[in-house]
Amino acid sequence: MSVKYREILLKDGVRVTLEFDLILNGKRRMFRPKITYVQKPRTASERQERKEKRQLADRMAARMEVDELYAITMLDKGFQCNIDFFDYCKEFIERKAPHCEMRTFRAMVEKLRTFNKGKKLLCSEITEEYLISFKDYLNSTLNGSTPFNYFKKLKRIIKEATIAKHFKTDPCQYLKNIKGISAQKDVLMLEETILLSETHCSNENVKRAFLFSCLTGLRFCDVKALVWSSVSRDNVLTIVQIKTKEKLVIPLHPNAVDLLGKRKKSGDSLVFDLPSHTGCLKILRKWTSDAEIDKHITWHCSRHTFATSLVFEDVGINTVSSLLGHKDLKQTQIYVRTAELSRTNAINKLPNILVNKSNKTNKQRRINGKQQIL
Repeated sequence: MSVKYREILLKDGVRVTLEFDLILNGKRRMFRPKITYVQKPRTASERQERKEKRQLADRMAARMEVDELYAITMLDKGFQCNIDFFDYCKEFIERKAPHCEMRTFRAMVEKLRTFNKGKKLLCSEITEEYLISFKDYLNSTLNGSTPFNYFKKLKRIIKEATIAKHFKTDPCQYLKNIKGISAQKDVLMLEETILLSETHCSNENVKRAFLFSCLTGLRFCDVKALVWSSVSRDNVLTIVQIKTKEKLVIPLHPNAVDLLGKRKKSGDSLVFDLPSHTGCLKILRKWTSDAEIDKHITWHCSRHTFATSLVFEDVGINTVSSLLGHKDLKQTQIYVRTAELSRTNAINKLPNILVNKSNKTNKQRRINGKQQIL
């Protein structure tokens, strides 16, 4: 093991701190003990302080080189591994989680709490083996891409907690994420969308906004926050997506323009005055039930409907990806597979025009020595 240290100038531009470099078990690690002094001393007391601090650093380096246990102890200083991980999750969600992903983060934490049987969970208790067990639990209790999304968000929180020194090393660093399994997405066919537009809804704003999403592919968080300044006079929608922070430009279909309603004078006015996401889902379920649509329709299904409709019309995948604001074509491929599956299901619904051989009487005649079935 080798140990070196160097001076790091502090923000005040006068004092320095020492940063130790350790090559331990083939790995380079760094830490900064609380050793500071004036870089260029001018008084006798400052020179004496610098001398004593450098001597202390020399003794620490020498001891580390001969005592590996002491080196590990020094490296572990400053870590807070005995905090409640659930408390950290709550703090992370409030400070860093994107607004449109908060519900998913909270659902993941509740799933982890259930897995942990409602007990307190210390960061020091989260090991690679613990996370493997949690992965298996997610796969056995959830379907589709939900296990993948939940575990991905857990890894994100643990990474931040590691940076904040609540883990000595990231327990996820050697774990691969759960393989994403694309669940079949419920989408509305054209006739079902028309049926919805003709069916009464208890909240007209919810009705207009959902149908607008079917024609633009906007997520709920984006359509709820949509203001009139985002819609140009020549009917082009320009927004910065809340989830991805990416700019999105969509030319509006004439039906989408009609759904906007009368333009308000203030550009900061909301286009759709919508209740909460939960409130919208309750209204949406009642509305689709009244329309006798036997599908599990959520708000995000409007986005699936928009994308799948474009694929059905043979719009290129790059164009579909651009209109959805996707960064990766792999995300858009989901809708291509959904459209292909819908086509297959449509073909399978064709009536059987061939009579079953077991239910008909075969009459045989001999013509020119050959058997013919009538």
